[in-house]
Amino acid sequence: MTVTVVVLVLAAAVAAALGWTWQRGTGTVRPGTLERVEPDHVALPEQAFGREATMLLFTSQQDDRTAPVRAALADLQRPGVRIAEVDLTARGDLAGRYAVTRTPSVLVLDADRRLRTRVKGPAEPAVLRDALERALDGPPRPRG
Repeated sequence: MTVTVVVLVLAAAVAAALGWTWQRGTGTVRPGTLERVEPDHVALPEQAFGREATMLLFTSQQDDRTAPVRAALADLQRPGVRIAEVDLTARGDLAGRYAVTRTPSVLVLDADRRLRTRVKGPAEPAVLRDALERALDGPPRPRG
């Protein structure tokens, strides 16, 4: 009986640790690599990208957390800014190419289509707004 209790406690601890590890990626913002991303790189038409900025949303059909992020991005749209969506269910090969380990993820591209910011996991609207504003602020600053 004591062994059973110890096993159950350890299993609960492992489950909690895994849950914490999974959740800590929620809305994580990282600087982009400044690599250039073209529409054909992600199997999208030219008009899918904006003149001023593009918010490249990576989704999967199984992820119910995508809808709120999609809605928050739609609220940020303005002339010259577009949302381009890639469904990794159909294009799983792109997950590895762009290091997308979680959906939804947003890559924010500037006017030159350079990757300025990565947002991993479901993010709050303010986080997405800040990422877009950085892309619209002009050329990237050198990394120090």
